[in-house]
Amino acid sequence: MRILTNIIIIFLIYLCADCAGRSAASFDAASENPPPAKNEPLPPVPSTINIPVEIKTAIIENAVHNIFGGTFHRSDSAILGGLTNIKISARRNGSVKITASGDELAVSLPVMVTIRVSTTLSAMGLTHTEHQDVEAGISISLRSKISVKNDWRTVTTTRAAGYRWTTEPVLKARFITIPIKPVANYFADKLIEIIGPMIDNALADSDLVKTSVITPLWEQLRAPISFTLPKTQETIMMRLNPTQLYLSNLSGRGASISALVGIRAVTEAVIGDTLENREPTPLPDLAEPLNNDSAFAVNLYVDIPYAKATVICKEMFNGRAFKSGTHKVTVNDIELTGAGADGMLTIKMDLSGSIKGIVQVTGRAAYNDRDKTLSLNDLNLDLASSNRYQKAKNWLLKGIIIKKMRPLIKFPLSAMLDADALTKTLLTGYPIQKGIALNGKVETLTLRGVETTESALRAVVLASGTAKVTVANE
Repeated sequence: MRILTNIIIIFLIYLCADCAGRSAASFDAASENPPPAKNEPLPPVPSTINIPVEIKTAIIENAVHNIFGGTFHRSDSAILGGLTNIKISARRNGSVKITASGDELAVSLPVMVTIRVSTTLSAMGLTHTEHQDVEAGISISLRSKISVKNDWRTVTTTRAAGYRWTTEPVLKARFITIPIKPVANYFADKLIEIIGPMIDNALADSDLVKTSVITPLWEQLRAPISFTLPKTQETIMMRLNPTQLYLSNLSGRGASISALVGIRAVTEAVIGDTLENREPTPLPDLAEPLNNDSAFAVNLYVDIPYAKATVICKEMFNGRAFKSGTHKVTVNDIELTGAGADGMLTIKMDLSGSIKGIVQVTGRAAYNDRDKTLSLNDLNLDLASSNRYQKAKNWLLKGIIIKKMRPLIKFPLSAMLDADALTKTLLTGYPIQKGIALNGKVETLTLRGVETTESALRAVVLASGTAKVTVANE
């Protein structure tokens, strides 16, 4: 019985030891090969800027001027009292004048009114019809309340503000002078009823604010602008990607109408690579008013293109030998290639010595805040190299690649993460429109993460500070 008990105890100890050994092996494997994280780009941080815009009343004058070209109204059968077949027409008689005050436009429209009166004389069975033309000038005043709808349509509501005859409407028939001002006044009242809707319809069709101000601004903001960082001579490209717009109330004064366009935008800047092309996006509807503060953020992408990273690695490793115990390898050539969907990069090395041939290593990009460099973590042999060099994996991966090569794989960023240089380059007179520039200061640089794109290693940095729009004196 004692012998059987001892056998059972020995069996249980063996079984537990075996299970413990397998658990330890699984843990090591998990530590050595952590599941790759998804290579999802970090969402950019938006900010708001307010841009002053101006519409010259001359643009509105031109739009109104065009609808009143030539004869714009005619009546061929007016009747007043004993006078029949009165023909009346109206044409613009000079330039339209418009001045702005608040959200109203004062419109002055000079008109020439032509009145034709036909009289028929009968004597001795004979009849004779005579036509007498009267021309009289009239200055018509109107007031238009102007606003912009959510779809950027310009809307005006025009009402009469009075008129005055600049020349008296008087009919001279032979030796008789006939005052016809009552006829002319009646026509003037009817004419003003027509002119108001004509102005409103013309300005609505012209999409005045949208076509002359908002659309050009929307397109110009999206165009990237190139700069050069003074210390490194690296090219930096910056653009604003507006997502929301709002418009303050229109405020006119004299010959111009002004407003603030609030823009919610993602501001992006890329150092070392180019900005990806973006598809044109339609102008969005007006949004609710946004925060009116000076806080500003630039989503700064500091890129190390794979071609440049390869050159750095070649300079560091080509022809260099590394030892681990009795083993020795020489790096004949090295190349860093693009990342897969999991964000893991591949380093392809041509080795000679204890191992001859191509070895491929995968790794994940990481940022070292201490020396402001990008490096590679989680280094491991890819599946093909791991299978081929299974016996050498321990000394090759841990003894040489991780212990001796990994500390040398560094891509410096410090010269490109200089807040003062970024301020001078990006936020000193950044052009928005002619005479309008963005000025500000980069106060803090915060690393948000490291990404891999199709063409580069990327450090995602948030450059935060303040900015405001300034208007140059004309």
